[in-house]
Amino acid sequence: MKLLFMVALAMSVAPLIAHAADYSLDDGRVQFSAPDAWTPIMEKHDGEPQFLALRVNEPDAPPDTLARITVTTQHADDAQAFQAFVKANVAKARRLTEYRSNDSHPIPSGRRYSATENKQKTDYTEYYYYRDGIAIQVRCVRPESAPAQWAATFDAGCSAIAKDVATAQ
Repeated sequence: MKLLFMVALAMSVAPLIAHAADYSLDDGRVQFSAPDAWTPIMEKHDGEPQFLALRVNEPDAPPDTLARITVTTQHADDAQAFQAFVKANVAKARRLTEYRSNDSHPIPSGRRYSATENKQKTDYTEYYYYRDGIAIQVRCVRPESAPAQWAATFDAGCSAIAKDVATAQ
C-alpha cells in the first residue's frame, strides 16, 4: 500500500520536477524553479514591487480561465513593514467579488480563500515570507472546478514554489 502511494505521489509530482526553469527576483535574493510548461506572462525586475507571474495551462478550463502563480517581492525594513505588506494584500483580496475565506485547511505562513473571477469561482492560496529585508508573497490562482488530478498537480507546484522561495539563499 505504501509503495502504491509513493508511486502515485511521484507520478503526480513528476511534471513539476521535469524540465524546471529557474527564476529570481531582487538581484537573485529570491529564487525558485517551475516547470518549463508554466510560461511567464508578466514580470517586473526593477523597482518596487518586483514580480513574476506564470501561466499554468489547464486543458479542460473555459477559455477565459487564467490559472497562475505569481511571486511578488517588496523591500521591508522590519517586521512592521512586512506586516503592512501582508495586511495590504489581505485587504485587496477581501475586496474581490464574492470573497470567502477558507480556514478549513490552514497552511503555515499562508491563507486560502475563494472569489469570483471572470464569472467563475476561483480558489486562491497565498504564502507570505519575510527574509533578508524582503517581504515575499506567493499567490496561486486556479479554477475551483478544475479536474481533481490537475488541481492536485497545480497545488503541489504552488507549494513547491513557496518552499523554494522560503528556503532559497
